Amino acid sequence: MPDTRTVTRLSVNLSSEVADALRWIADQHGSTITEAVRRCVSTQKYVEEALQNGSKILVEEPGGSVRELVFF
Repeated sequence: MPDTRTVTRLSVNLSSEVADALRWIADQHGSTITEAVRRCVSTQKYVEEALQNGSKILVEEPGGSVRELVFF
């Protein structure tokens, strides 16, 4: 289903490292860089809201160890 929200066109300056990271994310998901930016922004928004609500962000490693991600 097409997105019916208004589209805002933005121009941003990114370091080559960030641009490479966005290309890598897009490649991992078989998507465009635009979609990678959307995913990154929505993920960051989710994390920020969760942290504001008192949640912790945890990562479980393949061996079963769990660590908390700390954001500044």
